[in-house]
Amino acid sequence: MRVLTLSVIIVLSPLLFACASGKTKKESPPHVSSGAREMQKGLEWYQKGCYEKSLEYLFRAYDLYSASDALDGVAMSLNNIGTIFRIMGEYEKAISFLDESYAIYSDLNNQEGALRALSNKAAALIDAGALGEAEQVLQSAMQELPSAGNKRLPTPLLQNQGVLLTKKGSFDAAEEVLDTCLNQADSLDPSGMASLHFAFGNLMLKTDRPSEAIVSFEKALFIDRELGFYNGMADDLFSMGQAYLKLGKEQKAVATWKRSAKIYALINQATELQQTMEHLRETAQRAGIDISVTESFVERWQEGRLYESPCEN
Repeated sequence: MRVLTLSVIIVLSPLLFACASGKTKKESPPHVSSGAREMQKGLEWYQKGCYEKSLEYLFRAYDLYSASDALDGVAMSLNNIGTIFRIMGEYEKAISFLDESYAIYSDLNNQEGALRALSNKAAALIDAGALGEAEQVLQSAMQELPSAGNKRLPTPLLQNQGVLLTKKGSFDAAEEVLDTCLNQADSLDPSGMASLHFAFGNLMLKTDRPSEAIVSFEKALFIDRELGFYNGMADDLFSMGQAYLKLGKEQKAVATWKRSAKIYALINQATELQQTMEHLRETAQRAGIDISVTESFVERWQEGRLYESPCEN
């Protein structure tokens, strides 16, 4: 399922991948720009939720940047690879890549990059359930922020803090932090906004406010559709189905989970698909709803009998 942290946060988002500074720079030599091209391809596959394909190009970028001794590109590649491993649930790998990224950024005195790596490491620890370690890493990241009093905390750091508080059951504090994130969300790109709405929706679910959760998940879904982020759409729909079920709207839950299951099947997310189908079958049986058409397509796609794969073209 969709990781709640930024990254999303994870990711996808300002602290997931390096952004251009906006300053005019001279054109990179070919041996460096080739790494940037592979990086861009990796980001494009990431933004679709096709993580295996994304890793292929991110590793290519790492190889090319390493050969050229382009340390900023090496650190960025490590950060991005670590983030993908986190999303895929390979937390030990993720943390090792993110630690290496942090070390290089620190040697380069690149504070923005170092904060990015720390934030993503905290996200990996949160996802892994190591909440105490995650809290320590977030505190370290906040200590590295510029000391200027008028600077607000970066939204991705705040969101990770909000998700951490949600997981710890400190719901009032989590809501206060996520409200702050929403109030300064102008600093986020669209994928970051989708992740933030998803995190807020999850908090609403945890605090038994399913109607408000649905509103947040719909906002995330709208953005993910615009971005073509398949995995995000499937996750939004899965969580929306949970909210409908809490409201006693079984027919709505079934309809939403059917949509989620089809996306998971098409992008070959087997674990998520299995979980969704279990919810779908149980609720459909209880409500007397026929889901045979959805089941037949899911089975067909799982067997590899599909004409178009979102993660192939």
